Amino acid sequence: MHRFFIYPDNIRGNQVIIDDKQARHVEKVLRLKPGDYIQGFDGTGREYILKLNGNINRGLSADIQDIIDNNNEPLLRLHLAQGLAKGDKMNTIVQKAVEIGVNTIHPFISEHTVVQLEQFKAERKLEKWRTVATEACKQCGRSIIPEIQPIKSFARLLFESENKLAIMLYEKEEQLRLRDILKKNIKKDKNRAVFILVGPEGGFSLCEVAAARKKDINVAGLGPRILRTETAGIAASSIIMYEYGDLG
Repeated sequence: MHRFFIYPDNIRGNQVIIDDKQARHVEKVLRLKPGDYIQGFDGTGREYILKLNGNINRGLSADIQDIIDNNNEPLLRLHLAQGLAKGDKMNTIVQKAVEIGVNTIHPFISEHTVVQLEQFKAERKLEKWRTVATEACKQCGRSIIPEIQPIKSFARLLFESENKLAIMLYEKEEQLRLRDILKKNIKKDKNRAVFILVGPEGGFSLCEVAAARKKDINVAGLGPRILRTETAGIAASSIIMYEYGDLG
């Protein structure tokens, strides 16, 4: 059954309104007609079985046939703090992170960040990433859309990750590995939050690594090979979800 995102404001009693963009996809691409059934989700954990009615102003109406509480969210609240990457890499990072089960994505600017966004561009990028997250939820079956936070500074990120299990991925760390930290913490409450900090293309600076250590953030390596920024966070997130029993 085809799956669509329904804005909570467009749920009115037993009827929902499918926005104009998705309505065109329903009619022009999928060629569905009144009486056909689709599945909807509102981003808060609820799924809807919907029966299509017909066109209204700027959208398509459907009747709610059933409401289902979707419980496929991970118990672990995994936060991916991602240094801004060039081009469309951030779109890919957001998409894959949502599929894996990341709870919140924190884009940040650090010393080696190449991308410098003006405010207007930053707002447009944030809107794009949130759209990517919604589309990824449609595909992977999640019913709660992960939060994409506004772009922040590295200093702000350190403040927000205080007093939490936080792990900075650093390619020059050879003694402590991600698996060592997970082994030490895996038996603790699985409902807690875990922060993964991934640098941009240029990685973290020595000053940033030192600042992270001062905040008691674990600095760990992933192995003998240096991963690209768009690979490191996704690889680490997958490992963590597996170790905490959500994947595999």
